[in-house]
Amino acid sequence: MFEFGNIRFRSVEREDLKLLHEWENDSELMMFSRSKPMNFASMAQLEKQYEEWIKDEKTHRFIVELMPQREPIGIARIELQEWGNIRAADLGTYIGNKEMWGRGLGRTITVALLEISFNQLNMERCDAWSVEFNERAHKVLELCGFRKGGAIRQTVLVNGRKWDSFHFDILRDEYLSRRDDLLKETLGPKYTQYLEQLQVVQ
Repeated sequence: MFEFGNIRFRSVEREDLKLLHEWENDSELMMFSRSKPMNFASMAQLEKQYEEWIKDEKTHRFIVELMPQREPIGIARIELQEWGNIRAADLGTYIGNKEMWGRGLGRTITVALLEISFNQLNMERCDAWSVEFNERAHKVLELCGFRKGGAIRQTVLVNGRKWDSFHFDILRDEYLSRRDDLLKETLGPKYTQYLEQLQVVQ
């Protein structure tokens, strides 16, 4: 488990599939997280996916919980990749509990993913993708230091219109140069406590 401010990451367990089934069958949620509002998943499909996740050593999948009540609010993913001989991570997340939208949790989750990727997994770069109409996600990524690298045109059809997919990335040095400010902004009063926890094993 990984605690970061008011959230905690833990592994996805089989008993989480019921909740994932609810989230993955919400058309509004799927429109913004998958860019496919009609991407519904049966429990049987999720169970099959879960068995594949267990065998997948290149992807870390987490349930994101709100502390201290440990309420599941979303999921997050770090997929390990390589660009030539450069260690990279593709990041993804969504907040499944829509009552939590607009509270700044997306930024906290994203910074937590960057902390894991750069400070624990020793990645050299992180990438993220977002559909053209998801301006809220673009803002979160840019606030966390990602740069928009480009677009792949007309990759998604939603509500009768074709949309582009935007690519964002951030390099290790770029993150480290603004890490302290990001940690202070997202952790607030828990900033010092978090750094003290990291010092324990140094």
